[in-house]
Amino acid sequence: MADEEKERAEKLAAAKKRVEAMKKKAKKGGKKTAAAAEDKDATTTAETPAAGTPEPSSEAVAPPPAAEPSDEAVETDSKATSPTLTAPPSSSLAQASKARSTSFRQGSISVSGGLFSPEGETAPDIYRKQLQKIEELEREKQKWEREARENERRLQREEVEKLKGEIEGLKRQNQQLMVAQQRKGHGASGSISVAALQQPSGGELEQQLKAKMATIETMELEMGRLRAQVERLSGGSGGGVNEQVAALEERLGRAEKAAGQAQRELGDVKVALERASEKVVKEASARSSAETKASQAEREVKEVRGEKEELGRKVEGLEKKVATLTTLHKEQDGRTQALRKEKEKMEKEVAELREKLEKVEAENLRLRKKDAQEGGGDDEGVDELEDEERLRLEKRVRELEAENTDLRRGIWHEKRKEMQVGLDDHEPSSARFENVDLGGLGSPGYQQQGRGFGELLSSGLSALTGGVGGGNQGHHHGHQHGHDDGFLEDDDLEFDEEAFRRAQEEDQKKRLERIKEIKRGLKNWEGWRLDLVENRRGGGREWGRFLRFS
Repeated sequence: MADEEKERAEKLAAAKKRVEAMKKKAKKGGKKTAAAAEDKDATTTAETPAAGTPEPSSEAVAPPPAAEPSDEAVETDSKATSPTLTAPPSSSLAQASKARSTSFRQGSISVSGGLFSPEGETAPDIYRKQLQKIEELEREKQKWEREARENERRLQREEVEKLKGEIEGLKRQNQQLMVAQQRKGHGASGSISVAALQQPSGGELEQQLKAKMATIETMELEMGRLRAQVERLSGGSGGGVNEQVAALEERLGRAEKAAGQAQRELGDVKVALERASEKVVKEASARSSAETKASQAEREVKEVRGEKEELGRKVEGLEKKVATLTTLHKEQDGRTQALRKEKEKMEKEVAELREKLEKVEAENLRLRKKDAQEGGGDDEGVDELEDEERLRLEKRVRELEAENTDLRRGIWHEKRKEMQVGLDDHEPSSARFENVDLGGLGSPGYQQQGRGFGELLSSGLSALTGGVGGGNQGHHHGHQHGHDDGFLEDDDLEFDEEAFRRAQEEDQKKRLERIKEIKRGLKNWEGWRLDLVENRRGGGREWGRFLRFS
């Protein structure tokens, strides 16, 4: 379509150039005819004073025929400038040629007859009439030029409207092609698009062919008319006739050239029609393949969109997981920081407790050394030893209470008898055990009559070691025998001081180990306190409960 538009634009430009050239030539021809008329007028005016005979009729009749050829030349020029105007009929041409022949004959008669017309007109009157005639011809010429310009504008408007119609047709074709491309049926859409393309393009090309044929026919008619004019004017004489003949021949040549060019354009249009049909077929095939490709591309696009949506869902799920993981991570960080703070706090407490423990151990070691050096003293060391001894004695008291219970049942008597088999009944009792009331039957607490904590401690030690008690030796409870009831005495053997010393050393070692164990176990008694308030009240002799931990 772009090639066709270019060809049309070139044709319009060539037509405009031809019209302008024809206008210029028409102007030149008009000037030549006006100059010839002026020359003829000058010759007639020069001949009138020379003749001097009163025959104005011949001169009055002669100038108007001389002006007729110029009128016809103007008409031919105006017709040449406006190719759309219709040519005059052949009858008018015959009348014009007949008038010219009569005018030539009348001119020769008037020249020979006289210089004045029958009406008695003078040369200035005739000259004035000729000037008026020339002015009329000029006005007619201007009128024909205006008509030519109007015709040219009309042609341009028609051409523009035609081009607009073609553009609208092309737009409709484009819309039809788009609709056909969007359809799914490839075969039907291809046939419809080809038919839609072929029908408008073929109609336009047929219109162009008809227009070219019409122009060729008009050119041929004009050529025939011009040939007839040339043949009719070939028998005449004079410079103006020869010039008209030359102009007509030139116009004939141009018309022949235009006819040949029109024929060539007709052939070009036919070739363009064939090419357009081939192009339409190729475009239809390409369009069908393009439609298949478009459908395939649409399927691929749908698949890609589905994959994109699935990936979007996966991304959303992963984002949610990431959000939950970040929240869990933050919570875990908070917990870790809290645990770290607690750990640091516990480490500080452990360090403080270790320092306290080291201080306590150092103090215990110092007290142990001091106790070892002083052999037992007062103040804090004595209190610690008393506490340790109190615990040991409490344990021993429980054991003795169990033994007492067994003795009350009579079991111990049998064992004692078995142990005393073979002993001498008359042997004096050198060492006796002191009977200590451990049952506590007289009072809810332990009844200690007139004795302090030191006496109680010494009596317990004597009971353990088997020595003689130093307090109330005359106070006996339970079973007393008349004979010596030394529990571990042997009259045959002497007292072994070395064994006693070893036994005391072993007892001392055990005592120290027990003290160490008790000190190591003091950690379990942190937060407990010894309540001796009730025992200190009133200075009474009844002790009540010995130990109470709270």
